[in-house]
Amino acid sequence: MPTRLTRELAELRSRLLDMATIVAEQFTDAVDALLDHDVDRAERVVERDREVDRLELEVDESCQRIMARHQPVASDLRTLLTVEKINTDLERIGDHCRNVARNTVHVTEAPGILEPLRLREMSKTARRMLDEAKQAFLDQDAELARRIPELDDEVDRLHHENFQALVEYVQAHPEHAEVAAHLITASKAVERISDHAINIAQGVVFLIEGVDIRHASVQEQSTDNGSIAP
Repeated sequence: MPTRLTRELAELRSRLLDMATIVAEQFTDAVDALLDHDVDRAERVVERDREVDRLELEVDESCQRIMARHQPVASDLRTLLTVEKINTDLERIGDHCRNVARNTVHVTEAPGILEPLRLREMSKTARRMLDEAKQAFLDQDAELARRIPELDDEVDRLHHENFQALVEYVQAHPEHAEVAAHLITASKAVERISDHAINIAQGVVFLIEGVDIRHASVQEQSTDNGSIAP
């Protein structure tokens, strides 16, 4: 029969997965609103961010309560530490979705400015990273989690292309420089979402293997120099 701690951790993971689902929906809605000039949809994304903020507080409070009540160790402790980190990343992704949505109203002021951009393609890759990070957490799949950062190069490349396209657009249409600045902010927000997806994936690896892979190259160098014991 499951212990009380086991049940509480299961409930905590379930709440975190619910939060991940909401954030992913926010992401798609925010990008679609921006690209379709749908101001009403953008406003709904902004309003829904409150739901994400509420869930973040609930997850954080649950973690603190479990820590105080059960004083977990080993894998249970890693679960709590990982959930706390993922919780923060999901809340920040929600913030970035809100920021993307808020730029929708400005795009209507410059018809044609979206045409040279690759925001939809960039967003699909970032959304794939987010979905796979969630799946890796759900399935406890460290191998999948380790593959997710490989997709980040494409997101970074597309963000750079968007930046260059907007610079060229402003050169031809200086009257729309402010709108272009808003779109650079939106593209950067999508790029940051992919970074948070990587953080989540790295948290999954830590949860499963107890290994922190955030700065693997630094750790390897330290080991080579004898700073870290094997």
